[in-house]
Amino acid sequence: MTDDIIKAFQDAEITFTQEQAEQADKMILFLQDCCNKVNLTAIRDREGIIEKHLVDSVLPLKFAEVGANARCLDIGTGAGFPAVPWLIYRPDLEFTLLDAQRKRTDYLTLLSKELSLKPEIIHGRAEELGRKSGYKGSYDIVTARAVSDIPTLLKYAAPFLKEGGRFLAMRGSKDEMNSEVEAASKKLHLTLTDVKDYSLPCGDGRKLLVFVKE
Repeated sequence: MTDDIIKAFQDAEITFTQEQAEQADKMILFLQDCCNKVNLTAIRDREGIIEKHLVDSVLPLKFAEVGANARCLDIGTGAGFPAVPWLIYRPDLEFTLLDAQRKRTDYLTLLSKELSLKPEIIHGRAEELGRKSGYKGSYDIVTARAVSDIPTLLKYAAPFLKEGGRFLAMRGSKDEMNSEVEAASKKLHLTLTDVKDYSLPCGDGRKLLVFVKE
């Protein structure tokens, strides 16, 4: 059953193919099955997963340009959001999925095999990985989806970005810029270039902050 997935994306004005919907359906079933054994997400009903994980993850791609074959890093990826939906929707992307909890990276390894995806999955901490050769200054795009406060995320993301690379912070609608965020971005040579307010089809508000590495 994939009609509900395709319709949810249509409601968000995103074209999702039958093949992509079938892959997403596999992801949903696999996530629900694993959540019976391991706590990976509080959202476990099918409708909630489709809208608040799948659609919510992919929507920012409507507002932020992500080039073909971009090298991307998802900090605190959790159960793989937004990275896994991005890989389903944009299989050209090269992704590193980073999380500090072993149960999550173990799950993502199994999920990647189930979906025939080939991301790099790392159990570790951003503040340590960002100092290592091959990761420091190596990414076109860094993502994070409401993992921590914005100044902390800027500190985590900045070391990974190439010059001109972008950090996409996916936030709730109430998150706002303040002097602490401005000070952190200036110190890390990041410039806020765009703030996009939008909503999920259900009406929940979202905010996308785009920072560029100078």
